[in-house]
Amino acid sequence: MAGISLLVLVGAIALGVAFGKNIGIISLAAAMVLGFFGGVTGSAIVAGFPTGLFLNLTGMFFFFSIAQSNGSLELFSKKMFKKISSLAKFYPLMVFLVCLCITIVDPGGLTVYTVMPLITMSIGSYMGYSPVMIGILAISGANAGMMTPVGVFGNTANIIVSNAGYPDYTFPILFNGMIMHTIVSIVIYVLYKGWKIKDNRLNNTSTNNVFEDIKPFNTKQKITLVVLVCMILSIMLLKTHAGLTAFVFSLVLLIANCADEKAAFAGTPWEAIFLCVGIGCLLNIVDILGGLTLMADLFASIATRWTAAPILGFTSSVMSFFSLAIAGPIPTLIPTVAQVNASIGNVFHPLELISAIINGGFTATISPLSMGGAMILAAYDQLFKPDVSEKNKLFRTLLLSAITISIIAAILANTGIYRILINE
Repeated sequence: MAGISLLVLVGAIALGVAFGKNIGIISLAAAMVLGFFGGVTGSAIVAGFPTGLFLNLTGMFFFFSIAQSNGSLELFSKKMFKKISSLAKFYPLMVFLVCLCITIVDPGGLTVYTVMPLITMSIGSYMGYSPVMIGILAISGANAGMMTPVGVFGNTANIIVSNAGYPDYTFPILFNGMIMHTIVSIVIYVLYKGWKIKDNRLNNTSTNNVFEDIKPFNTKQKITLVVLVCMILSIMLLKTHAGLTAFVFSLVLLIANCADEKAAFAGTPWEAIFLCVGIGCLLNIVDILGGLTLMADLFASIATRWTAAPILGFTSSVMSFFSLAIAGPIPTLIPTVAQVNASIGNVFHPLELISAIINGGFTATISPLSMGGAMILAAYDQLFKPDVSEKNKLFRTLLLSAITISIIAAILANTGIYRILINE
């Protein structure tokens, strides 16, 4: 059943992509059917439901939905960029750094993805920069801070890594992510010749429109930002459960009437949540039936000193084109690290292979098939009203950029750069 279970996993993803249906829902159904024919009891199937992951995702995304619905995070982001909009010479660097900082303290991890492309691309184009380059740098900055332990993605990934037997890699994983995406951003800057500032495509009025609704923080927004800081401190200093902590502080905001409860529920990305927990449940059945062991054996059979890390990293990249990093490649590939490394004499530190997988999982985010790339595409369309030909060209550009970044990530995994924080 090991081989069949892997085929079911691949089939669930392929079915979702082909018919445009939620892969998580398909995976939950597949877990039940596969478990039944594989002799796994119903109670064992239910026990494999990733409750911890569900609480983390639901709690953090619900809090993030509240912060989004009352405009506090969007207003904070606009105020920050208005202050640096006059620093044209250093604007690409500022975009990367500010987006990184926002993501590090953002519980939902998606503020930059959903808000910043339009803002940064509008200002950047006015300054004379390629708006596509600026959009990619914004998403890269977000990716550089995505493994923050107080954010939903970083917290979830660290739980997966810890469950695989590596509990002490939280900050090295974040640091290695910053390294990879910094290098990627430099490459993007060079490829787009970011030092060549052209005539602006937007006039002053267009750029000013981005900031026309900037007002002082209202009481609800001030309370939200204070509560956000308190939540982050609780998770970092008191080591409280991220998801449950988010629920506690979400309740505080609802009691304080900082957001409408129905709007908060409506704004919670349930499709993404079910995507993650659905695949997690199916992966548990695949593991019980020996599928993950078979996958590890396959990687081990073709892995060498020079191919192990790139293979894991590039496989993670390819998988991330079709699923969220924390839903597909990270929980699927992290459990194979020990066996793959052992097959080549443990020449890698586990952190190197783990970082290769995690960083590879975020390389597809600027693809137009993913949220980051889709938001860049949408922002470009809103700002410049391109024709169909130009839209298609931008689609290809973003897709090729994502593939290029995937290759870069795979190569970096073999350079030893992820060993910087290793003291052994």
